[in-house]
Amino acid sequence: MNMSTFLKRNRVAAGLTQSQLAEKMNVSVVAVQNWENGKTNISLGRYEELAGILNVSVDTLVKEMIIDENKKKEDNWPDFLFDNETNNLIDTLHLNMAQQELFGMLYLYVDDFRKYDGIDRESYDEYLKLIPYEFIKNTGIIQFMNHADSLYKVLKHVRTDFLLKTIKLNPYTEFNIRKLPKELICDFIDAGFNEVDITDDEYWYSENLGSLYFQIDMRNAKIMLPILEKFGKIHLGDGKWNGKNPIREDIPEEVKDGIIEMLMITREGLEAGYFTNEYKVSNVIHSLDEVTKAYIEASDENEERIMLEINDKGKELLRWFNNEEEKTGKKEKHRSVD
Repeated sequence: MNMSTFLKRNRVAAGLTQSQLAEKMNVSVVAVQNWENGKTNISLGRYEELAGILNVSVDTLVKEMIIDENKKKEDNWPDFLFDNETNNLIDTLHLNMAQQELFGMLYLYVDDFRKYDGIDRESYDEYLKLIPYEFIKNTGIIQFMNHADSLYKVLKHVRTDFLLKTIKLNPYTEFNIRKLPKELICDFIDAGFNEVDITDDEYWYSENLGSLYFQIDMRNAKIMLPILEKFGKIHLGDGKWNGKNPIREDIPEEVKDGIIEMLMITREGLEAGYFTNEYKVSNVIHSLDEVTKAYIEASDENEERIMLEINDKGKELLRWFNNEEEKTGKKEKHRSVD
């Protein structure tokens, strides 16, 4: 059931016409009609008033709103970048509101819980004992145990700082990696996940929860892919590939600026010779392996040149980036009617 259907059903159950509900809410009949056909949303600040009129709880209204909003959200995850095992694992990284509430309690009550890296099961079970009994009682012990298990499986892969940031940004939205805004998905791929230690006995003998490892830096890809698409291919270095080849000093200025931004060095550093002394071709291509093609090309003088160009997967990622920018520019806000 969506929010509009829920409102209409409960209005009818309360014995109210659209005009009567509009009068009680001090809005126009058109406003009520728009709520019930899904054209507009009710302001969150009016939920308590509406709940009283319809004789339902505020929590029920909020829950329906969350379900409705989550259904509308797009799946933004770039499946094309990763293998099936990784994408299937991503499918499991979601939390409902009750599980997020438990995460908030742990974050507030357990100092050690604020560590950013993965949490082992034994420590996690000890942390759960610090949750106030009143919270557990209100949740129900069995439900509490289920929520705890689900939260643990997410925390094995998602850093607590990333999860906290995401939930605070979207307090009325269920956490779901697939349905995050693309900017947050990029943050997750770059620095928001825990790599599971496959040498850990728990991985093999207890709960084989899989492992995440992304061979791409989304920040760097967003910087370099448009440049690579524009130039077609770039003569990045010379000689046989050995991982220590210096970046050519005569690369186009636009390419040079992109590399400076990507490697987070300064123009002064460039002029001081860091390109040849400290920064190598490998520094550029290492985090772009999945979305670029690096290869050796012989010149007319039979000298070997190290070339870099965007590959098909990189072109698809560039479209993924550009689609987000398009939507940001064209997006219409869903109005709230008071």
